[in-house]
Amino acid sequence: MTRCWLILGVLVAPLAVVPGWDLPAMKNDAFLLLGAGAAIVLVRNRWVGLFTGWTVVAALLTGAAPWAVRGAVGVLAWALVYHLATTLTETGWRSVRVAVTVAAVFQLLWLGVQAVHADPLFFPLASQGGVVAPSVGLVGWFGNPMDLALYLALALPLIAAVHPLIALVAAAVMLTALHVTVGALGVAVTGLWVGLRALPTWWLRAGLVGLVVAAGFAYLWRYDAQGAGLKPLVWSQTLQLIRAKPLIGWGPNAFDHSVFILTPQIANYWNFVFNEYLQGWLELGAIGLVPVAGYLATLGWKLRRCWRAAGELIPALAILLITAAVSIPMRIGPVALLAALVLGRLEAVTREVT
Repeated sequence: MTRCWLILGVLVAPLAVVPGWDLPAMKNDAFLLLGAGAAIVLVRNRWVGLFTGWTVVAALLTGAAPWAVRGAVGVLAWALVYHLATTLTETGWRSVRVAVTVAAVFQLLWLGVQAVHADPLFFPLASQGGVVAPSVGLVGWFGNPMDLALYLALALPLIAAVHPLIALVAAAVMLTALHVTVGALGVAVTGLWVGLRALPTWWLRAGLVGLVVAAGFAYLWRYDAQGAGLKPLVWSQTLQLIRAKPLIGWGPNAFDHSVFILTPQIANYWNFVFNEYLQGWLELGAIGLVPVAGYLATLGWKLRRCWRAAGELIPALAILLITAAVSIPMRIGPVALLAALVLGRLEAVTREVT
């Protein structure tokens, strides 16, 4: 099948012609379509393949706008990483977990450098004495505390599987230094996963769940009052935009590239919907949500038989799905990479067990 598709690509890419169309653009569109077809052929999961293919079609429906094509190429790259993750052996997956832990430890160490105002890369040097001025806060190498918190949140279960002490330090830093809700969600879910596995009785487990839920509400009230107040406004305007094109959407990356007329309160501060499900509906329409729903339903059905074998992948999946409802994990490169690795490895585990 792979050989046939490559031969087809070699023939179609230079010969693609539609009378009246711009020829260079036609060649680029043909290449994108071939890339989408390759993803469908390579990726064994039909839902991921269908989602990738529709994203490319949706980009072409915008007239191959540069911002939409860039979004489609990003999805193609994500599908390739997903496919590679499905081929990992258990030994290979352990190596990936260690690599994630090393990257996270580096971020934590750099946060310490930034905390003492000694960052030589991202803090501007003061004019006298070489003292570093604290101008951008604690952001690691991400440039934004929310992006870093999302990365650490999704990485936390993998870190806990490598070394619980490192995970504990990471959780403490996320709660006390970053003050980002998605980071707290990652800590809560990972803590629940560790605690529910370790506690011997049901009443201790119930108490842990109650404690985590109460702490979560307190943390949200303390640190995310402004964000929690603005997000419903963004979501309500997003729903109004969805009504105009509910089936096919506006194209990948449409919200981020000011296709719409938004209220100044949103347009000045928000480049994303901060809800992956709503933004996916806005950009890819209901057609784009069908493979997402099919993928999650199929995955849930398979996991009922092998959730124990999935180990740390279960809390990672929960963190991804929860943070996707209030943030943008799939629109931050390193976080999307982790998501592809986690979901790809989950498919490999379910395939091995079932």
